[in-house]
Amino acid sequence: MSAAVAVIALSATALMGVAVSAASAAPANIDPDEARSLTIHKLSMPETPGAAGDGSEVPSGSLPAGSLPINGVAFTVREVTEIGGVAVDLETDAGWALIQPYLDGTTPFVPSGATLGAGVVRTTANGGIAVFDTPPVGLFYVTETSAGSNSIAAPAQPFLVTLPMPTTEPGVFRYDVHAYPKNVLGDEPYMVKTVDDSTAYAVGDKVTWTISTRVPDSSGYAVATFGVYEMPNVEALARWDDTKVWSANDGTQFPDRATVTPKGGTPVVLYPEDLASASNPAPVTELSDSGLAKVNAAGPGSIIEFVYETRVQAIPANGEIDNQAEVAMDGINKFVGAESLWGTARVNKHAQGDEDARLAGAEFQVFATEAAANAAAAQVAAGDPVTGGLEFGAGSTAGADRKTFTTADHGADHGFVVINGLKASAAGTKYWVVETKAPAGYVAAAAPTEITVYPGTGLTGSGSVANVPNQMREAGALPVLGGAGMTAIGVAGAILIAGGVLFAIFGRRKQTTPAASA
Repeated sequence: MSAAVAVIALSATALMGVAVSAASAAPANIDPDEARSLTIHKLSMPETPGAAGDGSEVPSGSLPAGSLPINGVAFTVREVTEIGGVAVDLETDAGWALIQPYLDGTTPFVPSGATLGAGVVRTTANGGIAVFDTPPVGLFYVTETSAGSNSIAAPAQPFLVTLPMPTTEPGVFRYDVHAYPKNVLGDEPYMVKTVDDSTAYAVGDKVTWTISTRVPDSSGYAVATFGVYEMPNVEALARWDDTKVWSANDGTQFPDRATVTPKGGTPVVLYPEDLASASNPAPVTELSDSGLAKVNAAGPGSIIEFVYETRVQAIPANGEIDNQAEVAMDGINKFVGAESLWGTARVNKHAQGDEDARLAGAEFQVFATEAAANAAAAQVAAGDPVTGGLEFGAGSTAGADRKTFTTADHGADHGFVVINGLKASAAGTKYWVVETKAPAGYVAAAAPTEITVYPGTGLTGSGSVANVPNQMREAGALPVLGGAGMTAIGVAGAILIAGGVLFAIFGRRKQTTPAASA
């Protein structure tokens, strides 16, 4: 590993994307209270290097061809506190001027000439990802310190990164920075399993698992065997049957898609006849002679990929849907795995001012964003149909419409509802619930209520249980005894009596007038 590093804030030696991701739009100055993170995505060397990065996250489908995530690689991050005896303070212009030559590559960075803080180590997992949470505002030196069990020809070159990172927008800094260092893999099959649950929120949503294997680059290398021994968590997963590419696929053994992609070429589909799983006990999927012929025709450096599309069906107690497989090629066996995290939340409905006075019959829907929840709350206030709520599949406690949760009206479940089957994260994933119907005699909550979902079913994390109060409707005013009500009755009686007297007077006058004229 070279001791001299001539790199910009996120080097061209770190494969970076140019997609736009979240950055703080205000204030224009660096906000030391803004949350910060550095996420490293460890990848194999692509066929064509990507563009220099801007620190944003790159969608997996936009990565250069041949970029495979590498799990089990350790990275160490150290804060650079001094360079040449001068303190690095990125909350001052002098601090930025000090580090600028090292960021733009005009001056090589030599760690021995700087003061570095204690190293923080993270190991890539679940798709080659390592996250460094809540680092301070500053300059950081990142090194690859262990390849783990991977066959890596050479470690990624060290690089410098600032947190936050300036963007090309005036006054805007990026506080969540993503880096993509790459490696040249050694001369043995490389295998990885990843999960894509980016569009999944609720039980019933699609989760995609991909098993990728890279054929070694050795000249004349021929693949004699290739097999995937799929070991899904059958309690938590169910086959996705809507997007089959093979009409013959029965959805029990074969992957939903299988391809081999030559280096620098286009994917070649592996059909059922190319997979020999029909001749082996499920859930083994091996290449048949025709499949092996396609792989060997693709040549060294080609990538074999199996894709399994699933729906989340149930949530394990620990919330971890850990899906593993054993991949074998020419006598080299390796276990690869990935996990998706899921959890539950609870909503207590009670009368305002008394959390023990829980109320049955309240209806709620769940929303993935605060904006969608606010729009739904406005629809409730206007008496319009509610749109945008998450839809839950089988295995949830949602009602017949698959969206609405109702607080129970019996036994120990009185006045609350458990919303099970929401995608979670170790740090907690936020959702918003909107009361779409209040219990009889109460007014629905006007604003959405935030909930936080952690892995598992224990409801132990902060914010996983939300209390939603309801105000009682106002009663109409009744007459007050001896007050305005009795007065009104007395006035009405007096009017009737006066009317009788007048009638009697005018009636008698009418009778006597003719006699007087006679």
